[in-house]
Amino acid sequence: MFIESNYTEQFEKVDNHCKHLLEQALQGIPAHGAPLTYECFEDLYADATNTDLVFVVEEGAVGHQQEGKTLFHYDAGDLFGMNQAALMPKAKYFAESPVVLRPYKRDDLWNAAMANTTKARQWGDFLIADCGRQNAVVAAMEPEVDRTSLGFATFKPGETIIREGTESDTVYSIVEGHAEVFVKGVKVGEVLEDEIFGALSLLTNSPRTATVVADTRCLVMVVPRHQFEILIKSHPRICLSLMENMARQIVSLNAQVTACRNP
Repeated sequence: MFIESNYTEQFEKVDNHCKHLLEQALQGIPAHGAPLTYECFEDLYADATNTDLVFVVEEGAVGHQQEGKTLFHYDAGDLFGMNQAALMPKAKYFAESPVVLRPYKRDDLWNAAMANTTKARQWGDFLIADCGRQNAVVAAMEPEVDRTSLGFATFKPGETIIREGTESDTVYSIVEGHAEVFVKGVKVGEVLEDEIFGALSLLTNSPRTATVVADTRCLVMVVPRHQFEILIKSHPRICLSLMENMARQIVSLNAQVTACRNP
C-alpha cells in the first residue's frame, strides 16, 4: 500500500509487516484460477464476474476510491476487495497502468481462513495490523489528528507501552522489537514481534491486567477500541482464537506465580 504524500519510513515498515502477515495467512489457501492481467480499468467490480472475488496484487498498483476520493493505492503483496461484501461500504478500485491480480473466491477464502484456530489467529493478526495501517493513512491525510493514537507508535527501551490498572481503549501488536510483561512489578512474560497484546482488557471491559515495557526500541501497531470491536463482531472466529491464546497465557502466568510462591 502507498499514499501519494507523507510516505514515511515508519509507514513502509508497517506496510511490509502487513504484507508479511498476509503472506503467512494465505499459505495453503489456493487461488481461484490463474492470475488475471489487465491493461487498466476504471472500476474492477463493475464487471459482474468479479462480484464474489477478492484479489492479491502481484504486479502494478490498484487505486482505492471512497465516495469519489482516492485514499491510497494497493501494490504488490496487498489484498483488496473484502469490503465489497453485502452490507459494507463499497469502494471503487481502478488501475491506470497494467496490473496482474491473483483472484480468490471471497467465501472460499474465509472458510479456509477460519478452518482452524491457527489460521484464524493468522488472519486476526493480519486484519488487526491492516486496521492500524489504514489508521496511519488517516493520520497522514489529517495532520491535526493525534498520531500517537492512530496507526503506530514508537517506544524507546524502558518506556511503558501499557500500564497495569489503567483503562483500556486500544489493542497493540509489535511490528519491530521486543517487550517485557510485568504484574505488580514482577516480570511474568515477554511480547515478541507479530504478537497481539492488550486485547484481554477490551474483551472483558476491565482495566489493564499487566504492564508492558519496551525492552528494545519498539515500533507498535495501535488499533482503537471501535475498530477492534468491529473486527470481532464481523469475524467471531478471530475472537475465539484470541481467547484461546489468552487462556494459554493465563495458564502459563498461573504456573509462574505458583512457582514464585513455592520456591
